[in-house]
Amino acid sequence: MNFQSWFPLYLQITDSLGINRNMDYRSSLILKKFMHNEDILLEKYRGRNAFVVGNGPNMKNIGEIISEGYVIVADSAIESYITMYGYPDIIVTDLDGNIDSIVDAYNKGSIVLVHAHGDNIEAIKKYAQIFQHGIATTQNIPMKYLYNYGGFSDGDRSAFLADELGAPVITLLGFDFKNVTIKPYYDDTAISRKRIKLKWAEYLLTCLAASRGRSMFHGNVIEI
Repeated sequence: MNFQSWFPLYLQITDSLGINRNMDYRSSLILKKFMHNEDILLEKYRGRNAFVVGNGPNMKNIGEIISEGYVIVADSAIESYITMYGYPDIIVTDLDGNIDSIVDAYNKGSIVLVHAHGDNIEAIKKYAQIFQHGIATTQNIPMKYLYNYGGFSDGDRSAFLADELGAPVITLLGFDFKNVTIKPYYDDTAISRKRIKLKWAEYLLTCLAASRGRSMFHGNVIEI
C-alpha cells in the first residue's frame, strides 16, 4: 500500500482512537535517531509465501501448517512462538510485547522491525538502541530509514509487509478479531480501545485481501 492510499485510512483510524498525530510524528523522529538501516535486509524474502502469526487461539496447531516460506510474528505472540517453534524470520513490534523474547530472537538472527507511535516514545528511548541492525517503521510520514508499509497494529502491519515483499500467498495464523487478549495492565478503557483496533485490523486486512484479488474468510487459517 502506498502512502497516498494509506494516509486517508490513517486519519480515520487516529480520529476513531483519539490519537495525537503530532506525537506519532515525534515518535518517528526519535526512533530514526537509533536505527539507520535500509530495508534491503528483507529482500531475501521477496516473492516467497509468508506466514503471519498473531496472538489468537490455536497457537499449538500452527506448526503443522507452516511449510515453505518465511514467518513473521507479531510481538504479542513472540514468547509463545519461540517456546513452541523456535525463532521466526521477522518480528514486527511496537515494543509492548515480551522484550526479553524479542531480544533473544534478534540475537539469534530474527530481523526486528520496530514501530513508532505516539504512546511508545519512552519504550523507544529505552529499547530501540538494542535493535540497531533492525528496521524502523512508522504509521505517519515515511522518510529515509523510516518505512511505512501500511497497516496499524502489529498483526495487520505484518501482513502489509508481506504484501510489500510480493508474497504470492499470505497465511494468517492465530488471528482473532472478536476477542481481546487481556494483558494484566488493561483497564476498561484499554479493552475498549483494543476492540476498536481489532475492528480496524479486520477491515484493513479485508482491504488488503481485496487488493490481492481475494476474499478474506474467517477461521483458524486465513489465506489472503
